[in-house]
Amino acid sequence: MWPFAARIVDDATVEWQLQAFEWLLTHLNDGLAIAGTTLVLPDKDHFASDGETGHALALRVFAQVKSYIRVDDDIVIDLVQQPQRRSSIVNERVALEHDQPEPLGTCRVNEAGNWEISYDPDLLKDPENLISTFAHEIGHVLIPLSDELPVEPQEYEFLIDLSVAFFGFGVFLSNTRAERMTDGSWSWWKGGGYLPINDRLMATALFISLKRDERDKTAAETFLRPQWRSTFRKAFRQLERFRAEIDRLRSLDRELSATRLAQDVVPSAPQT
Repeated sequence: MWPFAARIVDDATVEWQLQAFEWLLTHLNDGLAIAGTTLVLPDKDHFASDGETGHALALRVFAQVKSYIRVDDDIVIDLVQQPQRRSSIVNERVALEHDQPEPLGTCRVNEAGNWEISYDPDLLKDPENLISTFAHEIGHVLIPLSDELPVEPQEYEFLIDLSVAFFGFGVFLSNTRAERMTDGSWSWWKGGGYLPINDRLMATALFISLKRDERDKTAAETFLRPQWRSTFRKAFRQLERFRAEIDRLRSLDRELSATRLAQDVVPSAPQT
């Protein structure tokens, strides 16, 4: 037997993710129980359209992302397109080279007092990246920066990335990590987010382990990029060493779900 335990991240990172998931479970208490959360996949079974294009298509996809995350209807989020990015190619001899990827989306409160999420219109050509960006920015809406977060301010964006996996979009999160692309003549950035790829794969495996559905594990591996699949399988082997903590979070998830269900039951009026 190979003498070294399988690790795709250090155990301290797993412990950090477990603590963050527990915080998300207890603070996003409006129906976002993991047991009832869908593992969302990049296929026609999870996303439908009626031939929309442009911003209309973005609105359709955004509505579906909100539905999977179960954003409360009382939370108003306006979706807007960002201005078209300047081209990296200035002319046939000059190109701009960006050291870091530009924001694919932003989140803010607008003058009307509503949340406003913007997106790069070029993402319409890259549905996985569009969906991952929407899930990330919705994370900002549901988890605004505050002193009550379980992380330091400099780790806030990492927590938001982690929430994308918590919401069920871990496959999208993993497949759209930021990477520099090149065609031999030009280079550009594709993807976004903040967590390294192995952290993303671990978060996806943690979500599936907490759900305890082998079908999700198989489906996720099918839709992950081929180069990530072996590492993804190793993540589950590493999580075996955290079985007690995972069982505890499953129990917590059930307790919170039962409490929410009881709170939603309205007593009937007494008979007279």
